[in-house]
Amino acid sequence: MNHSIKRKTLVFIVLNLIFTTLLLTGCSSSEENKINELIKMDDNHYRIEIAEDNSLVIRLPEGRPRVPQLQCAGADVVQAMFPDGCKEALAKIYTKDQYYAVRFIKEASLGFELQYDDRYKFIPKTITATGFSSSNPNVAQVDDLGNVKIVGVSDDGAVITATDGQHEEKLTISRTVRAPLDIYFITGQSNASYYYADPALATVTKPGTAYHYSELAGGVQICSMNDESGAMQRGNLEASFGKTLYDLTGNKVLMVNAGVSGQKIETFVPLNGQSYQYISKVWQIVQRYVNDETFLNHYEPHIKSYIWAQGESDPDLDIGVYKNDYMKLHEMLTSSDYGFKYGFIIKVRSIFPNPSEAQEELASENEDIAIATRSSDHFTVENGKMRFDDLHYSQIGDNLLGEETARTIVKAYTEGMDSVTGNY
Repeated sequence: MNHSIKRKTLVFIVLNLIFTTLLLTGCSSSEENKINELIKMDDNHYRIEIAEDNSLVIRLPEGRPRVPQLQCAGADVVQAMFPDGCKEALAKIYTKDQYYAVRFIKEASLGFELQYDDRYKFIPKTITATGFSSSNPNVAQVDDLGNVKIVGVSDDGAVITATDGQHEEKLTISRTVRAPLDIYFITGQSNASYYYADPALATVTKPGTAYHYSELAGGVQICSMNDESGAMQRGNLEASFGKTLYDLTGNKVLMVNAGVSGQKIETFVPLNGQSYQYISKVWQIVQRYVNDETFLNHYEPHIKSYIWAQGESDPDLDIGVYKNDYMKLHEMLTSSDYGFKYGFIIKVRSIFPNPSEAQEELASENEDIAIATRSSDHFTVENGKMRFDDLHYSQIGDNLLGEETARTIVKAYTEGMDSVTGNY
């Protein structure tokens, strides 16, 4: 997203909405064709319509369909997001001299779709069910309580049947689709890593929505944040971070952790720094996973941004040196070798003055770097957000930092990085 989005004034938007309304008044199918030529979608199941009120509309099935991504040459596009329970969402398109708002609307008449690894509770309306079955358990499984789990991707879908022994009620899943998966990377020293995670106190993620990679807490594999019963198996920053991202965007999240305990920033400098070499190794492993054919048959991965939590090991390091070392890593992580769009810093406490000031300056001087949260300055052992060593965040502190970081990231992606700079 171009960083000029925030600077578009309300007057400009209103005037262009009026212009768009006038332009579309009395539109025929030929006008719809023009709109669909101008605004492209990456899914040919759908088409932009011009509604009776002259608004632009895309109609989707009920459930959790994949939301088509829009493109418009030379334009900034804010994609529509569908958190659970939402029936409508809005995409925004800013061209040099025009603004378009595209409404996405879910309609039951178009079917009912779910994504891979979705969980759905089928509650019959007409009977008190004593049993459930699936017509296609290779696509959708169901237990005796009506809990549906999507285990395959298929245009054929599945029918879930509830029975009370005499009567039946059916849930028709018209199609199951690959799940969009947003990938975030977390690195830094011990407050980023998994040495102090406490799943028992972690924010609880919804099963089938949040995944995690950390060699410290799961070995060399991508794991769910939850076990089969739904209990948390992972904690740290990722628990609340993943839950909040999913709650706000409706997209599943994979969080890759490459934190290294006790390391100075100089060790993160590409290509020879020891901590950087660990980052590189972790990313290569994850890339092999997410580019595997079986994985791609189930998920649609999107590389997003990285999160940095470090500074405690560099209390007296020259501010300029800290910034220079950080920028070398930042430039590598945002290069084509990795593909992350932005860097978000979980700001170190101000009792570490030099790295704290360096992080503030990095965020103010670079359009693709922002402070994700400054809340750790208010953490103490007494309020339970620091561990007894007064150096490492407790799981309660991590829960807060993860949530605030996710909220900052969503704001940046929807309103532009300008919206989270300064003293946001």
